[in-house]
Order: sequence, then structure tokens, then C-alpha cells
Amino acid sequence: MSKFSLVYSHGSHSSICGYCGSNFGSSKFAITATSLNCKEYQHLVDRGWRRSGGYIYKPHMKKSCCPQYTIRLDANKFNVSKSQRKLINRFNRYIEGTYDPSNNKDNKDGDDEGDEKSKGNSQQNKSKKDTRASSGFDLVKIINEAEDRQDWKHHLRIVFEKSSFSREKYELYYKYQINIHNDDPSEVTEGGFRRFLVNSPLQFESVNNPNTPGYGSFHQCYYLDNKLIAVAVLDVLPKCISSVYFLYDPDYNFLQIGKYSALREIVMAQELYNAGLQDLHWYYMGYYIHTCQKMKYKGQYKPSDLLDPETYEWYSFDKCSALLDKHNYVSFANPPNPPNPPTENNKEYDSDDDDYVDEPPPGMLDPEKVSDKDIETIKVNYKGIIKQFGDIPELKNDGIKNRMKEYYAAVGKELAERMVYKFYY
Repeated sequence: MSKFSLVYSHGSHSSICGYCGSNFGSSKFAITATSLNCKEYQHLVDRGWRRSGGYIYKPHMKKSCCPQYTIRLDANKFNVSKSQRKLINRFNRYIEGTYDPSNNKDNKDGDDEGDEKSKGNSQQNKSKKDTRASSGFDLVKIINEAEDRQDWKHHLRIVFEKSSFSREKYELYYKYQINIHNDDPSEVTEGGFRRFLVNSPLQFESVNNPNTPGYGSFHQCYYLDNKLIAVAVLDVLPKCISSVYFLYDPDYNFLQIGKYSALREIVMAQELYNAGLQDLHWYYMGYYIHTCQKMKYKGQYKPSDLLDPETYEWYSFDKCSALLDKHNYVSFANPPNPPNPPTENNKEYDSDDDDYVDEPPPGMLDPEKVSDKDIETIKVNYKGIIKQFGDIPELKNDGIKNRMKEYYAAVGKELAERMVYKFYY
């Protein structure tokens, strides 16, 4: 049985945007979880929250320069595109030894049949061509084809394990952050790696099914010829596989391994569903930012949906994308009419505007409308004892009550009464 989730609130704050660099352009509400059961984190994710280590945050979409929309894909309905088929085939051909990344002719884009013809006319290659043909492309079979092949030039081994630290993982992270994200080497620390990508508040929950890993936080490690070349940090939740982060060796950029890993994770969701986890058929790719070019690839995994930040309903990515072409921030359930695209002289939000009236983040309650009675049923841990907030008279000063109202408004009534708020004294 799941233990209580144990959290405390940081409240609302702003910071430099990690996407466009705007000063104080990123606004969010945040909590820290020291322990969190997977069902309750699934509930948070479906309300637009996301974790970084034990730090769990929900962006204030209207106040952020780069609004972050939760994006998901129904893995069972995934339509693999021609370019994605080519990517998988090329990856497999490299492992097999029939693709040379230094050969310009081999690197030219062509159709799947053209890629296959470069492999020769042997009967063995002909059978592979038949298997990989677009008319009968078996995604699960083709994704798994390259793993543990002793008869191929390179040996690919995939290890799926609970989130854990190793020197090899940290060294890969260090190389990735410096070369791909241009981080200052002095800031890429072992402690930061542990906090960000190893330590997780999610409680591991076993599942009564030998063909499934259980729920919790995991690392999917890619070994090529016994060398660690990539790590996918994943949360397996009751309804989805949630991608937390992906890091890889920049020397293997030519394999487009980030896009390949997403396809492998979609296959994993399909396999877990087929193994008996009938609620788990979603693949969450984190946040989508329409103005961020590096995130455009997420919309290529179809059919995807975006989460409406106000109603918490899901809408087709294609419909949402058309609206986001016209608005910096939009509720897909209630789009403004006529369109009012943000410009230098016409901003949807301006923090320096004296006439701007602060308002709660979309989808959150207004803390000023949360009553004293509402917060009485919040579970709290006070001096090591779990009680309802209303049963602890010494906590009922205005400052603490206002903090609890803000927390209640942020996570909602259901989670406020299920999770336990930790008081530190």
C-alpha cells in the first residue's frame, strides 16, 4: 500500500527563463516533495505540474514569457511517420554495420526503399527490407531488432533499472551539459546531477505482474559496445511513461538518439499496456513551448494532445498549434476572439504595466476565495504527528493560514486532503 505523500510549499516566485533568457520571465508555483506516491504525482501531472528531482512546479502560464503546455501521446494510436521509420532503420543499420555516417551518399535523405537498397541484394537483407517496408512496419519488432545482436558489427544493450548514481552516468551527464547546453564546467557538479536526475521522491510501487517494472523513477541506459552512450530518465506512473530528461554522448549526434529514444519509450508504453497495465498507454513528453524551436519535434509524434491550463482537458495538438500561432497564451477550451497576438506594442502580459491586476495562475483557485473552513481538512505533519490542520490550534495564525490557503488553491481540494503538508519547526 502506498505511503502518505509528504510535501511543503515554496509558494509563487519568478526567475530567469531557461528558454529565452528573459529576466524574471518564468513564473511558477512550487512545492518540494520528500516522498510522493505515484498515483498522486499522476494527478499533479494531469494538472500541469512537473518535477525536477524533488522540486515540483506548475508554471504561471499567463505571467510566463514562454508558456509551457503539458504534451502527451496515446501510444496505442501512434502513427509512425516516414521520417521516423527512416531514423529507426538508419539507427539499426549503424548497429548492423551497413550504415557509414562518414559517407555523404549514405547520409542523403531518401525513401525507406532507397535506404534498404544500400544494404545490398542478399537474401538476408531482402527479408529485412520486407520487414521494414512502410506498408507493414512493425514498430515494436523493428525497435527491438537491434538489441543484443551478436551477429552485428556493434552490440547494443539496453538496461532498465531503478534510478541510481554511477560515476559513468555522471561523466556522461558532465560531457552532455558542457557540449550540448554550453554549461559552465564548474557548475556541472555531482551533487547537482544527484539532485536533478538521480534522487526522486516517487515511492516505488510493485505491480502484481512479472512482466512490468512497477511504478517509480527509472534510468534506461543505452550501452554501445559496452560503453554508456545515453541515459533516459523516466517516471513510470499508473497511466503513463513520463519523460523527465534525456542525456547522450555528443559523439553520437549523427544517430539522432534523442528522437530515437522517444520512439523506444512509446514502444515501452505499448508493451506495458499489452503486458496487462490497461490504464498505462500514454507517453508524456514533458512541456511543449510553441515559440521554442528545440521543442518543435515533440509535435511530430502523432496524434499528440496538449493540456488546457484552465479546464485540464486535452485537445488535439494540431488544433492547439493553430491557436498558438495567434496567441502567446491561450485556453484551448475558451480561445479569445478576435485573435490578439503578442507584439512589442501589444503584449498579453506586461509585468511593468501599472494597470495590470495580479490574478491566480490559470487552473488554480483564487487563494482569497479559499475559506478558513476549506483548509481545516488539509492533512499536516506537525511535530511528527499527522492531523488535520483544523485540529492544531497553535497553527491558526493569519500568516500560516494564508500559506495554507495558497497551497490549497494550487494543488486543489482532492490532493490537499490526500497529501501531507510538512511543517518544519
